[in-house]
Amino acid sequence: PDTRLNCLMLYDFHIHTSKYSACSLSSPEEMCLKAVEAGLTGIALTEHDVWWPAADLKRLQERFAELNILRGIEISCPEGHFLVFLPDPDNAKLPAWCSVLKLISTVHYHGGVVIWAHPFRFKKSRPLWLDRIRPDGMEVASSNMDQRAETMAEAAGIEVGKVISINELSQSSPIMARADYAEDAVKAEVP
Repeated sequence: PDTRLNCLMLYDFHIHTSKYSACSLSSPEEMCLKAVEAGLTGIALTEHDVWWPAADLKRLQERFAELNILRGIEISCPEGHFLVFLPDPDNAKLPAWCSVLKLISTVHYHGGVVIWAHPFRFKKSRPLWLDRIRPDGMEVASSNMDQRAETMAEAAGIEVGKVISINELSQSSPIMARADYAEDAVKAEVP
């Protein structure tokens, strides 16, 4: 018999709150409660162009011990928006309003990860920069992406073979990210 422990890990890597992002109506506490109710393992707070202060994140994590809360940021570039995760954000200098090529190179230099947020939301064609440098992941479903954008993002994600991230917490649906792509998969199992 297979004695490996399989566990399901569901994360939403693209969360904004009213505390640091004007586009959100929900408080950090409301988003955490919603994530817990949805059965998520964790969330990433990725506010627009601002890192959550470590002390604020620590207080929120203490309040929601059952939820793994990650610290990220959504960076705006001329080419779009990108979710950035760094091992030590307080000691890494990221360039302001730069090309995605520079952003991804800088984040990788610091040992971080870049996920393309809501790709094809505004543009209807595959960007040329994707042939030169690739993000570590792509969001393929979001409450602010239409079906056309989701279809294009999913095709691009499959083509580049990257992590696919689905963000629908605002619609009360579980979210996840997975390193492998299976056409009908909706959950990520981690051995």
